[in-house]
Amino acid sequence: MKDHPSASDELLALERILKSRFHPIKPDQRFVGNLRSRLENSPRYSKQRKTAYIFVTTAGGLLFGLIIFLIGKELIQGSREA
Repeated sequence: MKDHPSASDELLALERILKSRFHPIKPDQRFVGNLRSRLENSPRYSKQRKTAYIFVTTAGGLLFGLIIFLIGKELIQGSREA
């Protein structure tokens, strides 16, 4: 019935071949942990994190202010109509 293998079968076969030829790299976990801590504790990362907090706080404040403004606007229009 099937004359040609499907594309997924071909991809699986190719994946098996590549896996047998190129063994995945397993880095030393101590090295990875050390690198992660050095990167996360770098001054640049700390500055970026602080800037992100400022932007998120500012955006949240503006959104909260907009919601309060729209609610107040609706209340004022509702009291004028009554």
